[in-house]
Amino acid sequence: MSHLLPLKKSAFDLPYELEQEILELSARAHPQYAPQLTLISRYVQTWIEAVIYETVVLGARSTKQDLFWRTFSSRPPEFFSKNIRNLHLTSGVLYDRARQLISVCTSLCTLTCWANPLSSRNDSQTALQSPFLRRLSIDASILWPPRTSPGSQPDLTYPVFTRLTHLEIVNPPSELDWAPLLSGLLPCLTHLAFGDLNAAHAATIIDFFCDALVSEEPRLQTLIAVSRDEYFLNAVELSGLSKDPRFVCLPSYHHPLGPAQYWQGVAQKEIGFWSDREPRKLS
Repeated sequence: MSHLLPLKKSAFDLPYELEQEILELSARAHPQYAPQLTLISRYVQTWIEAVIYETVVLGARSTKQDLFWRTFSSRPPEFFSKNIRNLHLTSGVLYDRARQLISVCTSLCTLTCWANPLSSRNDSQTALQSPFLRRLSIDASILWPPRTSPGSQPDLTYPVFTRLTHLEIVNPPSELDWAPLLSGLLPCLTHLAFGDLNAAHAATIIDFFCDALVSEEPRLQTLIAVSRDEYFLNAVELSGLSKDPRFVCLPSYHHPLGPAQYWQGVAQKEIGFWSDREPRKLS
């Protein structure tokens, strides 16, 4: 929008493109000072806000998050639709607030929603409507409604599943049929994760893992199981899964960091759940 920018005062002023690049790099390198850069001018504010709100992490209540929700109440929906690309909502977010925020973030590339506000099919469609969404981490109840019977199957009819490359399912019920994930409805999927898993999951999900690693569509590059349960880990070892270099078993989603340090790294775009996940031997 160059027509909205003021004219440069002299030939010695930096071109706007170079000025924008320098300021955005500064905001990314020193995110703690990014809010101060927004005070330079209105056009700089637009540039820096796009950096600040590109990745949003919300969880338990804090001063920083209170400030975010005040901004959310005062800005039009278009602001969040335009700027937020990566949204991470942990279990500390209130359901209603999560639903409101997700509904306006229509340009998401990455969505983590552990708040589970999506109790109905309509809510789920709202959350999964971004045509750019490629990485999804969700509570299993979004795919499997509460009080499902053993052998129930996930609802993979949303168009987003044909585009997903990364899928993480948290709090998965132990008695459900995972086979539809390998039925060709997720052709682009390369990374799949489940957690937390315990002894009750061993009877069904380990066989599914074995099938997933030999599947042609999707063809997985990485399969992650999050578990600290000794019985489950022993069952994995006996199955031979750990011999496949694509299979990774983690004790927690934030391993090897603590939760606070992990989410801080995510907010600053330094780390992510799928980054640096190298196969490791089970102990």
